[in-house]
Amino acid sequence: MLESLTRPYQWLMSKSDPRTSEWPLLGSPFPIWTIIFCYIYVVKRLGPRIMKNRPPMQIKSIIILYNILMVLLSAGFFYYGGQLTYIPPGGNFSIICERVDYRYTDRNLHLLNLSWWLMILKMVEFFDTIFFVLRKKSKQISALHVTHHSLVPWGIWIGLKFGAGGHNAFVPLINLFVHTIMYSYYCLAAFGERLRPYLWWKRYLTQLQMLQFAIAIVHSLIPLWIDCGFQPFFAYAMIAHAILFWIMFYNFYQKNYNQNNDNNINNNNNNHVVVQKLKQNCNQNQKFE
Repeated sequence: MLESLTRPYQWLMSKSDPRTSEWPLLGSPFPIWTIIFCYIYVVKRLGPRIMKNRPPMQIKSIIILYNILMVLLSAGFFYYGGQLTYIPPGGNFSIICERVDYRYTDRNLHLLNLSWWLMILKMVEFFDTIFFVLRKKSKQISALHVTHHSLVPWGIWIGLKFGAGGHNAFVPLINLFVHTIMYSYYCLAAFGERLRPYLWWKRYLTQLQMLQFAIAIVHSLIPLWIDCGFQPFFAYAMIAHAILFWIMFYNFYQKNYNQNNDNNINNNNNNHVVVQKLKQNCNQNQKFE
C-alpha cells in the first residue's frame, strides 16, 4: 500500500533537473512547503494573536530601508537575468519559443544560480506581510496578498526542480520589472502624508500587475501552438498561475477602484439633491416674505 502511494512521487522526482536536484531546498518539496506553511501560519494566526493586545509597532524607517533594498534587488535581478536571457547584447533567447537547455554551460549555470537566489528573494518578500502584522494592518493581509506571496516561490521551485530557463524565464523577468515599480511606490508611500499627492498612480500599478498576467498567459500559450521542444507541462502550469492571479487582481481592482468611483458618483448625486432642496426651501421662504 505504502509503495503504491510513494511510486508516483518517486517517478516525479526522477524527472528532476540533474543540475539542481541536490541543491539546498530542492531535494524534495517538503522544505519549501514547510517554509510557506510557516509563513501562512505566522501572518494569519500566530502574528495577529501576539499583536492583539499590543500597540502597532512604529517601524517606518525599517520599512523605507526594506523597500529601497527591494527596489535595488528587483532591478538588479531584472538586469542580470535579462542579460542572460532576452536583453541584448548578452541575451539571445527567442521571445516566441525557447526550449529548456539542460547542458552544463556557463550561462546556464549562471541562470540557475540566479533563479535559486530569486526563489530566496521571493521568500524575503514575506516581510511585506510580516510588516502588516506588526503594524496591525489586518485589512492588508488579504487572500490575494497571502496567496500571491505563497505561490510565487513555489512556482519558482517547480521551475528550478524540473527545468529552469527556456520559455520559463520570461514570466519571472517581467515580474521583476513590475516589482521594481511596485516597491518604488511602497517606498514613497512609507514616507507618509507629505508624498501622498504624488501617489495618484496607485490604480495604474494594479493595472500594470494585471497586464503582466495577461502577457504571461499569451506568452505561455505560444509553445502549445509552436513546437520548439518546450515541455507543455510548464506552459499549462504558468497559464493556470497567471489566470488565477489575473482574476484575483481584477476582483481587487473592481472592489477598490470601480466601487469607489460608484460611491463618489452616489455622493455627488446626493449632494446635488441636497442643494436642490435648499434652493426650494429658499424660494418658499422668499414667497412668504
